[in-house]
Amino acid sequence: MNGRETKIANDLDKSLRATETTRLRPKLESFDDILPYVGDYGRYQWWLLLAILPYGMIYAFLYFSQFFITIIPTEHWCRIDELVNANITQEERIRIAIPRTSEHPYYDQCQRKDLNFTEILSSEKNLSTWEFGTDRKVGCNRWEYNFTQIPYPSIGTELDWVCDREYLLSTAQSIFFCGSILGGFLIGWIADHKGRIPALMFCNSVALLGSIATASANSFWSFAICRFFTGLAFDNCINIPLIIVLEYMAVSKRTLVVNVAFGIYFAVASTILPWIAYYISNWRYFTYVTAVPLLSVFVTPWILPESARWYVSNGMTDKVVEKLRKIARINRRNPDPRIYGAFVSNLEASDRKCETATVLDLFKSPRLARNTILLVLFWKVSHRDFLRRPCVLVKAYPELGVRLVLHRLLCGFLTLAMTCLCTIAELILQSISAKLVMSVMSRFCLNMAANVGLQYAAELLPTPVRSQGVSLIHIFGIVAHSLAPYVIDSAVIWEGFPMLIISTVSFIGAALVLFLPETVGQSLPQTIKQGEEFGKDQSFWSLPCYKKSHFDNHQHYHSCER
Repeated sequence: MNGRETKIANDLDKSLRATETTRLRPKLESFDDILPYVGDYGRYQWWLLLAILPYGMIYAFLYFSQFFITIIPTEHWCRIDELVNANITQEERIRIAIPRTSEHPYYDQCQRKDLNFTEILSSEKNLSTWEFGTDRKVGCNRWEYNFTQIPYPSIGTELDWVCDREYLLSTAQSIFFCGSILGGFLIGWIADHKGRIPALMFCNSVALLGSIATASANSFWSFAICRFFTGLAFDNCINIPLIIVLEYMAVSKRTLVVNVAFGIYFAVASTILPWIAYYISNWRYFTYVTAVPLLSVFVTPWILPESARWYVSNGMTDKVVEKLRKIARINRRNPDPRIYGAFVSNLEASDRKCETATVLDLFKSPRLARNTILLVLFWKVSHRDFLRRPCVLVKAYPELGVRLVLHRLLCGFLTLAMTCLCTIAELILQSISAKLVMSVMSRFCLNMAANVGLQYAAELLPTPVRSQGVSLIHIFGIVAHSLAPYVIDSAVIWEGFPMLIISTVSFIGAALVLFLPETVGQSLPQTIKQGEEFGKDQSFWSLPCYKKSHFDNHQHYHSCER
């Protein structure tokens, strides 16, 4: 072949390569388009599913640990030092010093008899048979507790948060959630402006210090301050990892992320937590142990990647390509190197500016504002598990079953509608066992609805404000927690009134969900504009989850791979 023929062949090859690269460009306009080339459900994604294990445990431990730290036995009564130091039994101390009542536990928990116990003990009366009656009562200043069922003293018993100080238990819990509210705004802003990993490390570092400091608390305010800082991480400790992993996962496999995080990690952690408290039997040591998963903060940058979509939205294309090459290497994929150039060229051709936003930007465009408000209402409606939480184990096992089947029932409307029907049935049915079955079923459906709401928010909100938006929605879930006592107290009006409220609100929530766009098989919105336009092509009665999207059939992409 002479020089002229060689030149012609080289020009032809360049032309063919340019034509092929040009054909690639329309298909590589977003991170969702290029991810299948390097692997969107391979070894790398399975590693990410394993990597969120400590964060699922952190969420469960933060959510439930305060219950075991502050728990107070039901049986408690005034402590009289003269009787405690005497050689008499617990039953005799109660009979001598504590007035009787007609209600369980059949003795007054907040008052004692006004007697001279030193004189009684010095008398020659038979204390085991003598009746010490008096109409005079005085209040307690210290208490004694029966640790038969709860085998260890908590900070609540050490500081006597009972009777007229019982409000300190709920106050401490409220202060914890106040920390969560502040953390939602602060950590969400950091995640969207400085990166997901720095935000996650910051919130978990503060929570680690707060948890360790909790063990040294010796007063209400020292305990409350420690729990406030611990609360900064609540929700954010799991929201940020879920957002990261969802963004690297195949569109059709996103539900698996939430299933694993909650159906396995959260459920198992919730189940073992009571046993940890039982066997440690020391609330200070228990606090140290539950802080152990927070030590993952020291390895977070090595086990979780920064969000590639956050890199894209901030114009860091070199970081995106570096991440894509790493994913391809771990997934043992060997895509044509030209896809990276085509992807970068498309990003540069689109002239995307680095978009930063605040939570207020969610309400500046009508459709995005509507979707955000609907998500808030959906989350508030589905986040009412406070009405059905008799114990941790009852919560954990339904969670496990719910999360494992959720990918087949990803429909908020059905779950809330079933909750409405189950609560109405609970009102109508007379059998105790039937009521219990309906109660468990409604709890089952509410768990499913909450899971749908969590994933909906992460998929529907645009990247520049995704963390802040998810945090805002979770904050309204905390508001729902604060309304719980008032819903329960409505039973004073009528015993079935709380169930009527739940059924009514569930019905309203089910109706509102119908106005949200479907996210199954759809690209995650990368910009505020895309968030505004998301779902415009969907009709009200369409079921996009049953339509094949271009992500489900990308075999033609592989023709460009080596």
